[in-house]
Amino acid sequence: MNSLNKRLEIVDISALTSASNPNYDDTAGELYAALSEIGFAIIVNHGVEEKVIDDMRQAVATVFDAPREVLLQDMVVKGNYRGFVPLGYFTPNSGKGKADQYEAWKLHNETDPADPICQASSLYGPNKWPRINVDIKTPVMKYWQALTIVSERLVVALCSQLGVDAQIILSCMTNPLTNMTLLNYPPMPPQSDNWGIHPHKDFNLLTLLAHDPIGGLEVRNRMDEWISAECPTNGLVLNVGDMLELWSGGRLISTPHRVFNKSGKPRQSFPYFSKPRFDVVVEPLLEPIEGFDRLPLHVGTSAADIWYSNWPDTVSTDPAQVLGEYSSS
Repeated sequence: MNSLNKRLEIVDISALTSASNPNYDDTAGELYAALSEIGFAIIVNHGVEEKVIDDMRQAVATVFDAPREVLLQDMVVKGNYRGFVPLGYFTPNSGKGKADQYEAWKLHNETDPADPICQASSLYGPNKWPRINVDIKTPVMKYWQALTIVSERLVVALCSQLGVDAQIILSCMTNPLTNMTLLNYPPMPPQSDNWGIHPHKDFNLLTLLAHDPIGGLEVRNRMDEWISAECPTNGLVLNVGDMLELWSGGRLISTPHRVFNKSGKPRQSFPYFSKPRFDVVVEPLLEPIEGFDRLPLHVGTSAADIWYSNWPDTVSTDPAQVLGEYSSS
């Protein structure tokens, strides 16, 4: 591991395109080692075309170039966590701490309203798209589809190291609650102690984040130090969410991270959060490691709770969530 977790491991995952690749097991092992040590890694040679990422980045910039009165026509509402999130609108799920200093556009797995799953769970349905004269949906969906392929490839590789049948997890990814956030962090004064996003752990399966030239993402290592998640231009930041930590019995780590934007420039990013179907119950697939004791997590219940409790007048009530209180120092 790099310099006692002073920087994130860079893993070339080109060998993971085929299980017959002679370097497959070594690459899967390298990836597993990073995610079991700090829960984050930088992956390169991931197979996502540069143009797909560039078009996605331009789409995000176009959204936040739009007049705010246009974006405000489609604000998120409780019960429909899609659309625009104004600056400073959401607070930590614990109900404690200052509001996060970001704007966002929330997107979820696009579902036809006539699909029976919409009747089974209110978390499904069509997305809201900005009311602008630019096609945002096409580049977003191309990027989304590319990351879905990468995410599935990573799951298979990690399951090979865990000794778990990957189909157990992949079968839970039909009609998923996978979602994406388009983010805009305005520049903050260098002396400001306001975070873009408060210290938190992701509660999904895997998170993938394209390189951004501004920086500001920080990860808490095993020594309780906050380190910069530096990522080369051709890389993706990968991190483990609570659901994969739980499925792995604590072997793969869901790690606190935060964003401070003190660059003096706007920072824009677009994390992809893979998440299983609403009715899946996540619990260890093998004997948990010593000291790891987590309640089973019902995906739909936990998703509804975590999204609902973003509102400043609401706190999480789901005992399966482990939100924690993390130091900002």
